[in-house]
Amino acid sequence: MSLETFLSDNRDEIIKRTRAKVASRSSPQTSPNELEHGVPLFLSQLSATLKDTMAERKDGRDEALQHSPSRTPAISQSAAEHGLILLKLGFTIDQVVHDYGDVCQAVTELAEEKSATLSIVEFQTLNRCLDNAIAGAVTSWSHGRERNMKAETDGKESNPAKPSFVRLLDQAQGAFKALREGTVAINGATGDVLRRSLVDLRALVDSGK
Repeated sequence: MSLETFLSDNRDEIIKRTRAKVASRSSPQTSPNELEHGVPLFLSQLSATLKDTMAERKDGRDEALQHSPSRTPAISQSAAEHGLILLKLGFTIDQVVHDYGDVCQAVTELAEEKSATLSIVEFQTLNRCLDNAIAGAVTSWSHGRERNMKAETDGKESNPAKPSFVRLLDQAQGAFKALREGTVAINGATGDVLRRSLVDLRALVDSGK
């Protein structure tokens, strides 16, 4: 059985298990509608990505796939929207990371229970999609929090385009948490969020502002 078929056949159970994992932690309460841009949409986009990946593999484009870690713009965009939703609901940056990690855990746990095996390509695709989702959600959450903090003050800023320490620290914290827990690998989109955050933090420190 392919992972795409497995996700389709067990979609409701995966969503149920993921929401149960979220509810088991001290997280703000969420409704099915509020989570519609999270788990269900991620699973749909993951299935679509798997279909495209397997089609490209049949066309002999494995090498191109292996060297294209960021091929899921739709997932990144919807994860960014979900990150903002979680911010409004009161989720912390750590909880945002857990939100997507729970999806992966629910999929792998259920696959093990049903003795379903993932091919190397499918596993790589799952990790790539998860990586892009976490990177998108963490980045948008930190941007949203920065805007909220500025709105609570006079809103004045010498250079609106320049990121704040708070935003960069939030991004670095969220990315580091996902990497430390082994949710994603360091050479992907989440690792790049951490790298860019540290580079920009260094620049802010060096500027003396």
